Amino acid sequence: MTESASAQRSLPTWGQVDALCIFIHGRTYAAAAPTIRLNGEPPHAPGSGLARVSEVNGALYEVTSHLCRRLYDELEKRPPGPIADASWEALLTITAAWRDDPELPAWVNELLPVKRH
Repeated sequence: MTESASAQRSLPTWGQVDALCIFIHGRTYAAAAPTIRLNGEPPHAPGSGLARVSEVNGALYEVTSHLCRRLYDELEKRPPGPIADASWEALLTITAAWRDDPELPAWVNELLPVKRH
């Protein structure tokens, strides 16, 4: 997508933000499932693969949550400010990792940045 096309992209509805956040959160939870410890299990060894997966998933979950909150706040403004555009673009960039996922809402694919090799 060119910069001019990106600047012309329309902002999402609340429902679209919800759908995308739920989708990303679902994927982060699924990826983190092997790292979930049951009551009484010791923590993963610092620096281990499981500890790193847990850290990365937690960070992605927090970033996604932050972007969604910013988008909700901006969508309430009339007109929404540039933070809305930046937050939406960031969410779409994150989502591009799952562009081939059959559970990705159909409307998202046409909004994703062009895949670079």
